[in-house]
Amino acid sequence: MSHALVEFERVTHRYPGGHDVLTDASLSLQMGEMAFLTGASGAGKSTLLKLIARLEIANRGQVRVNGQNVAALAARHVPDYRQHLGLIFQQFNLLYDRSVFDNVALPLRIQGYSDADIARRVRAALDSVGLLNKASVMPIRLSGGEQQRVGIARAVVTKPLLILADEPTGNLDHDTAMGVMELFQRYNRAGVTLLIATHAEELIEQIDGFRVFHLEGGHLSVRQSGEALRHGQR
Repeated sequence: MSHALVEFERVTHRYPGGHDVLTDASLSLQMGEMAFLTGASGAGKSTLLKLIARLEIANRGQVRVNGQNVAALAARHVPDYRQHLGLIFQQFNLLYDRSVFDNVALPLRIQGYSDADIARRVRAALDSVGLLNKASVMPIRLSGGEQQRVGIARAVVTKPLLILADEPTGNLDHDTAMGVMELFQRYNRAGVTLLIATHAEELIEQIDGFRVFHLEGGHLSVRQSGEALRHGQR
């Protein structure tokens, strides 16, 4: 039986001098679940992910990951905590002076894996995104979709507890974006937990049966993806 991996309990967060980005927000993401986080630009999607990653600390309420109150983590334990997260960004955040292999290997090198383990894990991660034949290529020579897949390989190479993706298809055309979403579904079928922030609601309506957390005016609502298709809406 699955348990809640991420829990928000009446979380409120405000930036200095600004409005509440989150107001009394509660959610529960189950171990092994894939869910989407939607809302207009500026609605607070990135902030919610930052609260999970402990890049921000909520003003009120609790954010718990695997039962741990994230805000209560001592500063010295935060890097170790983040090693259990896989982060995927809209802007790819690749190092363009290093090969695809070295980009994917970076978190493993930081964690002190042996060269043999790094080689094995990086090859497996690149194979999972269909880029094993691009290991020695510099990222600048890749398409946007390929660069995003390198970012995904880097996020999964450590076999994280949770993958957080912030607008991972924002710079991609529709077909490439759907390919990325299919890749996420494949990881999810293998047991990976994912929370994917996106404003591309028309994209996730083509994927049936996943929970969608929608942020508007600081408040969260929940529905199932694919509802518009089931009701014949476009």
